[in-house]
Amino acid sequence: MKWFIVLLASGQLLIAGFSHAYTSQSESLEVIMKSFSFEYRQAVESESSENRLQHVHQMQKKINAAMQAPLRDDKAEQFLQGFHKVAAVLEQVEQAVMAGNHQLADEKLVKIDQLRIEYHRLRKRSIWQLLFGR
Repeated sequence: MKWFIVLLASGQLLIAGFSHAYTSQSESLEVIMKSFSFEYRQAVESESSENRLQHVHQMQKKINAAMQAPLRDDKAEQFLQGFHKVAAVLEQVEQAVMAGNHQLADEKLVKIDQLRIEYHRLRKRSIWQLLFGR
């Protein structure tokens, strides 16, 4: 009976360890992207070029960190493609802000939001993927 309890407890610890490792990886990307989202909102709401540029630089740091974060194997290539697209648009935003073209910067920031919507669809799994492991 004691062996059964020890075996059961060690199995639960093992499962908890794997579960924690998986959630830690996904949470780190989630934290990065939430921080990116905050910087995005601040950039959109900024009225001065200096302030907006500061938030754009923070977003660039966050997107670079997201590229380094562990990703789901089945979607890693697609997510990296999206991160690269966002990084390219951020470069365009930075150039527009530095040139004083706030209208173009606003348009490019809208493009980032469109990319967010597009790539968030990839993140969600269907009921069939959950049931059959695809």
